[in-house]
Amino acid sequence: YAADVVYNEPPAPTPPIEVDPVSTWAGPYVGLSTGYGFGGAATGAAGGTINGPSGWMFSGFGGYNWQSGGFVYGLEGDVGYNGQNAGNGTTYFRNGMEGSLRARFGVAASDNVLLYGTAGVAWAALDTEGVGQSLTGWVAGVGVESFVTDTISVKAEYLYHDFGSVYVEGYDGDFDITANTFKVGVNFHF
Repeated sequence: YAADVVYNEPPAPTPPIEVDPVSTWAGPYVGLSTGYGFGGAATGAAGGTINGPSGWMFSGFGGYNWQSGGFVYGLEGDVGYNGQNAGNGTTYFRNGMEGSLRARFGVAASDNVLLYGTAGVAWAALDTEGVGQSLTGWVAGVGVESFVTDTISVKAEYLYHDFGSVYVEGYDGDFDITANTFKVGVNFHF
């Protein structure tokens, strides 16, 4: 009966399937950004209106994200130089150092793309006719970020800053100070 036994060789093992790693937004990151700010008119009773403050800005930033499924949330802080300035012939405004601390809430639209909103507190240095002062206000905006490698992402962001009514020494009345900024940046994730 041994002659009736048919021996079949077992099939060869299948090679493992390689899967590209899925990007995660969770963890710390740092980066650099540049952008352009414009438009927020500064209006005041005695100083008149100063339209169109505009200029380039540069900043460094860092933050930390947490991710739960497709939802991403975190904190980001930035500090940089804002070159926005304007004048109306009698009054001028010059910005300088600025920064913010913001919460970020977003949705991972895919493994590599994050759509987010952000809001928090903003700080800026302002020089008006040689008088320097520090402004505190709020900032909010939206952005999109995309991984270009496993650890590097690029982003584009719009932010609206509102510093409220600001008293400027030597002028009657307050000035309402706002700003709009568009930034692009590169992030390094750890």
